[in-house]
Amino acid sequence: MVFEHPAVQALIAGSLSWLSVSAGAALIFVRQNFSRFVMDCLLGAAGGMMLAAAFLGLLAPALEMTEHLGRLSFLPVMIGLALGAGFLLGLDRILPHLHVMQNNVEGPDTRWRRSILLVAAMALHHIPEGLAVGVGYGAAAHPDAVRALTEGVAGADLATAILLTASIMLQNIPEGLVVALALRAEGCPARSCFLWGAASGATAPLGALPGALAATLASGLLPVALAFAAGAMIYVVLEEVIPEANASGNGNAATIAAIGGLCLVVLMESLFG
Repeated sequence: MVFEHPAVQALIAGSLSWLSVSAGAALIFVRQNFSRFVMDCLLGAAGGMMLAAAFLGLLAPALEMTEHLGRLSFLPVMIGLALGAGFLLGLDRILPHLHVMQNNVEGPDTRWRRSILLVAAMALHHIPEGLAVGVGYGAAAHPDAVRALTEGVAGADLATAILLTASIMLQNIPEGLVVALALRAEGCPARSCFLWGAASGATAPLGALPGALAATLASGLLPVALAFAAGAMIYVVLEEVIPEANASGNGNAATIAAIGGLCLVVLMESLFG
C-alpha cells in the first residue's frame, strides 16, 4: 500500500507537524496577549520536549546501531551530530532571521520587514524537525535497521517514529503561538498573524521527505542520518529556544518547564514507545 512507503509516512508526519504549528497560531483568535512569564514557560517546555525527542528518538537508536563497531561505536554518531549542527549553523549564517524574544537580528544584512524575519526564524527552526521525523520513518522501514534495533519486531521501531512525531507536534503548538503573538505585538491583524504563523511551519514537511529518502539509502548511513537530525534539533534548542526563554529573567521557571517537557516525553516513551 502507498501509505506503507516511508516517504509517504514522512510527508504525512511532516504535514501533521505543520498542522500543529497552525493550531498553535490559531490560538491568536482565542487570546491575543499572554504574559512574558507564560511565554517563557511555553518556550522552555518546547525546548525540553525537543531535547528528549532528540536523545530518545534519534541518538539512542543511532548508538544501538553502531554497537557492533566496538570502541569506535561513537564515531558515526559524533560525525552525524557535527554535520547536523553545522548544517543549521550554515543556514543561520546565510538566512536573515529575528529571534522573537531577544529582538536580535542574525544573518546577513537585509531590508526584510520584521514580520518576514520572524517567520524566517521559525521556518529555520522547523527544518530539523522535518528531517527528524523523516529519518525516523525511513529508519523504521529499513530491514537492516529493524533487525538491529528491534531484533525483528518492526512495530517497535515504527512506534519510536510515531513517538517522535507526537513529541514534535506537542512542542510545535506553543511555538506557533509564539510567532502569532509576536506578530500581533508588531501591530499585525489577527488573521495575518495566524496565516504567517501557519506559514512558518511549512518547512517541516519539506524537510521530512529528504530525511526519509536519506535514511532508506543504506543501513550504514542510518546512524549518521539519525545523529544528523538530532544534532540539528539540539542546535536549535541551545542556540535559540533556551536563550529566548531566559531573555527576560524567567530562567528558573523556563528551566522547570523544560524539565517538565522532558519528563512528558519520557512518560510517553515509557507508555507507548
